[in-house]
Amino acid sequence: MTSIGEMAEAHLLNVEREINTLEERKAQIDVEINRLTAYLEEGKQAIMEVRSTVPATGGTPANIF
Repeated sequence: MTSIGEMAEAHLLNVEREINTLEERKAQIDVEINRLTAYLEEGKQAIMEVRSTVPATGGTPANIF
């Protein structure tokens, strides 16, 4: 028969494992956020460069991208 102490210990071990899993996911999410942020900034910069070459008449060249 399992004692209450053993059950509590097993439960806390499960909690610890879940914390570790969440920490790993958090690290992966942080990496993905950084990757997407860099992509966003590069995209914004590309758009700014294209806009700086568009004539001031407000027209949009057909070959922007």
